[in-house]
Amino acid sequence: MSIRNVMVVGGTGDIGRAVTHKLRAEGLRVLCAADDVTTETPDTLRVDVTREDSVRSLFDRAEAGLEGPLSVLVNCAGVGVFTPVHETSLADWQRCLDVNLTGTFLCAREAFRRMKSRGGGRIIHIGSVSDHLTLPMNGAYAATKHGVRGLTGVLNEEGKAFDIRATLLSLGAVYTSFWRSRPEFSPADMLSVEDVAQCIWEIAIKPLNVRVDEVRLLPPRGVL
Repeated sequence: MSIRNVMVVGGTGDIGRAVTHKLRAEGLRVLCAADDVTTETPDTLRVDVTREDSVRSLFDRAEAGLEGPLSVLVNCAGVGVFTPVHETSLADWQRCLDVNLTGTFLCAREAFRRMKSRGGGRIIHIGSVSDHLTLPMNGAYAATKHGVRGLTGVLNEEGKAFDIRATLLSLGAVYTSFWRSRPEFSPADMLSVEDVAQCIWEIAIKPLNVRVDEVRLLPPRGVL
């Protein structure tokens, strides 16, 4: 597709901001969406990914303002719950499911519906080492990320006939604001948000005759 319109959901978070900045710097039209947007602009819209009507409205408004079809969806919205299973509240469990899994599903579904009749596109989901490794204190988070892994695979199978490609980007530790209160972890041992943004850009610009089902991006020391 000659015009590459990208939507970054969760675009105000540490990773989302880096992805938005990188793709815009490379000349792509990027629409940023997040739940903490207070002032909307043509390139920045508010969305509550846990609500079906809000997600549908986001895509309707985005399409109305874009020149050409949506080419790439990057799902960055997410929350973390890192407690032992027996100490995890139902409210925390449900919040993690609502944002990380239901939100990813709702955004992917809307993108798929539009890409299906408009030449295809790419859907990129942010995963984690927790989507394929068993780690303590990750019960709620891992459950959602395993769900995103399954959803991504199904999207690829269902999208084959329509040139829709889905990618799971499974990340090791990325230095974000979450880690600033934990000085025992060094930024030098982690991925930077710029590392992640570079990888997403490389996936986003690939022609649709290339599938990138999964990328595992880890810092030099592997799993911390």
